Amino acid sequence: MSFLYRGGCFLPFLIIFNLFFGWLFFGVRVWLAIGLGLSLVFVIYSYLLSRRISFGINKPASKGNIIDVEAEVLPEKK
Repeated sequence: MSFLYRGGCFLPFLIIFNLFFGWLFFGVRVWLAIGLGLSLVFVIYSYLLSRRISFGINKPASKGNIIDVEAEVLPEKK
């Protein structure tokens, strides 16, 4: 599963390589299908990664994980 998260830089390279040189190795239909498939995988990958990042940012911190860095005593509230 970690391989999927490391593909973020490799997918744009494959898309650009296919755009410039794919038509030399494949027929027009296969070339377009590969380009469309790579682009679709990149869009899905970007969406999933952005959801994962936004979930980590919006995750509320529980009160048990708070660390007092200044170590000052606060008066209790009633």
